[in-house]
Amino acid sequence: MNDHTQILIVDDEPNVRLVFRMTLESSGYRVREASDGEEALTKLNESLPDLVLLDLQMPRLGGMETLKRLRAAGLDVPVVIVTAHGSIPDAVAAMRLGAIDFISKPLTPESLRAVVSEVVGRHAANRLSPPSAPPDVVAPAIQFNDNMIRAKRALNRRSFQEAEVYLKQAIALNANSAEASNLKGVLHELQNEHDASFREYRAALKADRSYEPAKHNMTRYYERFTYGQSEIPIDTGD
Repeated sequence: MNDHTQILIVDDEPNVRLVFRMTLESSGYRVREASDGEEALTKLNESLPDLVLLDLQMPRLGGMETLKRLRAAGLDVPVVIVTAHGSIPDAVAAMRLGAIDFISKPLTPESLRAVVSEVVGRHAANRLSPPSAPPDVVAPAIQFNDNMIRAKRALNRRSFQEAEVYLKQAIALNANSAEASNLKGVLHELQNEHDASFREYRAALKADRSYEPAKHNMTRYYERFTYGQSEIPIDTGD
């Protein structure tokens, strides 16, 4: 049931907060709002929600700095980063702070509900017993989605080896998943395995050269190892 699940929406745009609130309340969630990072931190200290939808670009205190401060305060609430279209956050920096889910504005009510349901369910499962073994026969697409959820769940716990196992299984089921390869690249980068992260970002771009998170990560990789010369064409695996 959603009626006990509380969502904190943090966004400086009143219209965005209104649309998010109406969408989530119609699905039974309880919703609170904050217009900037400072107000969000105050409300988080008053009571901890089940999920924070955190806008990346805000005046006074941006999303990444808000995330840093809430983690520094020991608040282990799940966070979904909300970005403007085409604005990709530093996924590695966000993941170091426990945010591995990103959504881009504008988004449909259906996609918002789907993300919130998946993330809330994933974290609820973290607090319960380990998931039961999957049935013997499962459709590949269902098993792929299950592996991705389990990989993200493991990343939330900083269980990198477990996350890698599930990501390998996901890629074995769908070698053309840019999301899975990119997430595996971020996983390697979190462990300072830069050659391995390069190979996975390259694989993600080979699967989908327009996949923005992988393009962002590969560009950042090149800038780091070429002294900021981002004009060097990135390797898309062709």
